[in-house]
Amino acid sequence: MKIDHVIEFYGETCPHCISMRPVVAQLEKELGGEITKLEVWNHPENEKKMQEYTEVIEAACGGFAAVPSFVNTQTGQALCGAHNPEELKVLIEGGECKDGVCMPHTKHAEKPAKTTEQ
Repeated sequence: MKIDHVIEFYGETCPHCISMRPVVAQLEKELGGEITKLEVWNHPENEKKMQEYTEVIEAACGGFAAVPSFVNTQTGQALCGAHNPEELKVLIEGGECKDGVCMPHTKHAEKPAKTTEQ
């Protein structure tokens, strides 16, 4: 399976990004392809590319754009933060994600409907 439809946006010294390196490497080996990796803290051109996906990344990150963020450019889905291989694989394969977001941040979880007191 090719995985050139997935972009990882990361920061060079971000500890969560660093923790994802072996996870990404494992999936690349397992799936026989490479995820596009764009470092955004030191490369303005990559930061600009990340801005193209701001809406879905912010939704996945709970209202802000953060790293690491993974975007499936075919499905418009995003995954934010450090995750295990199974969770990242769901994004890569275009699995079912709510509102285009895989594993939304807890701050982005659905809020209960407001009730009005009488």
